[in-house]
Amino acid sequence: MRHNEIIRGKLMKNTDNKRKKPCDVSTVITKRRRELRTAKEFRMLIVKILTIAGLLYLFLEHIFGLAVINGEMMYPMLRDGDVVMFYRLDKKYVIGDIIALDISGKQSFLRVCALGGDTVDISDDGKMVVNGNILQEETFFVTEKEDRETQFPITLAENELFVLGDHRTMAEDSRDFGAIPTEKIKGKVISLLLRRRGI
Repeated sequence: MRHNEIIRGKLMKNTDNKRKKPCDVSTVITKRRRELRTAKEFRMLIVKILTIAGLLYLFLEHIFGLAVINGEMMYPMLRDGDVVMFYRLDKKYVIGDIIALDISGKQSFLRVCALGGDTVDISDDGKMVVNGNILQEETFFVTEKEDRETQFPITLAENELFVLGDHRTMAEDSRDFGAIPTEKIKGKVISLLLRRRGI
């Protein structure tokens, strides 16, 4: 008798629990909609991240470039460790521009000192002479031509530039490897973004 009462009590308790937790269709639908909305928002986030990454790649690889200066060839204008931005699409160069190019497989930055068609020479007292005129420059160093590979005077082809480092006594430039074709130029420096620490 006691055993039957216990069983009956358990059956009634289970029945009560089922009555307390009815299957609410609207709750299930709402939960499912919330899950779908969360999944959609996640997919949209991934699309946005990929779009931003693609635009950033296009921005830095085809339009602009960022570089850390390596060495002191452009001292004092640019120092080792400085961060610069250069623009890849501007192909119209003028004397005084600082350009990015590869020298011996290493990215370097040098200043344009003569353009296509110009005749370049270096005077005995270390001054740049372009088309018979002394080039007015803001550099602290004498421009030497001794022990350099290029023979002066030199006349540039229409698609060539003559480039020098501002630190004339230590720079590897057109005095060593001659004039450079414009198609080898990677870009024109437009901004010094970050000066190295301590300066």
